[in-house]
Amino acid sequence: MDAALIPGGDSPASNVTAISGGASSGTLAPPSQHAHGDSEGSPSSTREEKNPKRRAHRKSRLGCHNCKGRRIKCDERRPECSNCIKRQVRCDYLGSPAASSDSPLAQAFQPQGNLNIDDVELTFYWTTSTCPTLSTWPSGTEYWRTNTTPLALSQTSSPHTLHLILCFTALHLATSRPARSTHYTALADQHYAAALPLVASSLPTIPTTTTEQTDSILASVQLICFIHLARGPQPDEYLAFSTRGSTSEWLSVFKGIRATLETLGQNWLSRPHALNVHHQSAHRLPVSADPPDFEAPLAHLRAHIPAVSTNVEIDEEALEFLLESFRTRYTTAVDSEYYVCFRWFYKMTHEFLEGLQRREVVPLILLAHWLVLLGDMERFWYVKGWTAHVMGGIWEVLAAEHRTWVRWAMARVGWIPP
Repeated sequence: MDAALIPGGDSPASNVTAISGGASSGTLAPPSQHAHGDSEGSPSSTREEKNPKRRAHRKSRLGCHNCKGRRIKCDERRPECSNCIKRQVRCDYLGSPAASSDSPLAQAFQPQGNLNIDDVELTFYWTTSTCPTLSTWPSGTEYWRTNTTPLALSQTSSPHTLHLILCFTALHLATSRPARSTHYTALADQHYAAALPLVASSLPTIPTTTTEQTDSILASVQLICFIHLARGPQPDEYLAFSTRGSTSEWLSVFKGIRATLETLGQNWLSRPHALNVHHQSAHRLPVSADPPDFEAPLAHLRAHIPAVSTNVEIDEEALEFLLESFRTRYTTAVDSEYYVCFRWFYKMTHEFLEGLQRREVVPLILLAHWLVLLGDMERFWYVKGWTAHVMGGIWEVLAAEHRTWVRWAMARVGWIPP
C-alpha cells in the first residue's frame, strides 16, 4: 500500500538527495616545503629569520553554503553556524544528519533557542493564510487549523504531518510571492523529502497505531495529494495519465488515499471527530451562476460508448458515476467540494483506471467531461491551471475522429485548441 502512495522517482521533490554528514574531513594538506641548501648565516638565512614563513594551517571544505557564498570563514557549529545565526538565515546544517537530535520533531524547531526563522514563517502563514484555502467553509478551515495543526505538533506522532504542512504552505508562498519563488520552492522540497519516508514507514503500522497517529497518517496522505496539485501542471503529466510511459504520479497518490481509507474502514471514518474526507457533509456548495446542461451531452455519450469502448460495462458504469457527480454538484449541491469532484476517481474500478493509463478512448472522453467539475475548483490556488493543462493533454492524445466527443467539455471550461 505504501508503494501505491509514494510516487516514483520522477517527482522533483522525491529526488531531493540527502547529503551524508559522515564524509571525510576534506582538509587540504599544507604545501610542501623545499630545502634551499642555504648555509647558516647566509643572506637567505637572515631573510628567513626576519620574515619567518607563515604557519601552515588546515583548511576545511565543510563550511555551510551561506558562508562559502559570502567567502567568509564558517565555524561549522552545529546545528547552525554562528554566521547564519547572526544573519538570521537558514543554515544548511539544519537539514544534514549531523544536525539531527533524538526527536525528529526537534529538527524542525531546535531546542537550543536558535529559531528557525523559515519554519516559524511557514507555521504563521499556515494558520493565518493557507488553512482558509483548504475549504469553502469556515468549519473546514477551522478543522485544519484546530485539529490537524495540534496533530502535527504532537510529540506522540511522527513529524511527517508537520513537514507536509510546511511544504504545502511554502508552495502557497511561492505562488503568492513570485520574486522569492525559488527560495520557498526549495523549502517545500526539503520538507517533502523529509516527510515521504516517514509516511511510507507509518502506513504499514495503521492497524496498531493510536487514534491520534492514525489521524496524522490520513492528514498526511491528503496533504500529499494537495501538494502534487500545488506544484502546478507538469510536462507530460495529466493527473490521471502520463505520456512518459509511466504511471501518473498524482493518480498513484490518489490510489494511496483510497487504499488508506479502505484499510481504516467505515467504522473508523464514522466515529466522532474523524477527518471528514469520506462521508457527506451538510453544507451546500456555492450555486453556479451558469449550471451546465450536462444531461443531454452525457446521454449522447452513453449511446456512443458501445461503438468505441474496449470494455463497455466498465465504461458505462464510469459514466453513471460521473453523471451522479454532476447531479450532486449542480442539482442537490450538498456535499464537500472535494468529495463531489474527486469521488468519481474514488469509485472507479482498477480496470477503468488502467484504461486511463493506457489512454483508451472512452476513459479519456469521460475524463474530459470530469474537467468541468475540476474547473469549479480553480478558485483554489493549488488547482489553478490544471483544467486547461489536462484538456490539452487529452486533445493531443485523442485521434481526430474522437475529438468531437470532448467539444462540449472544452466549451464549458473555455479551452481552445492550439
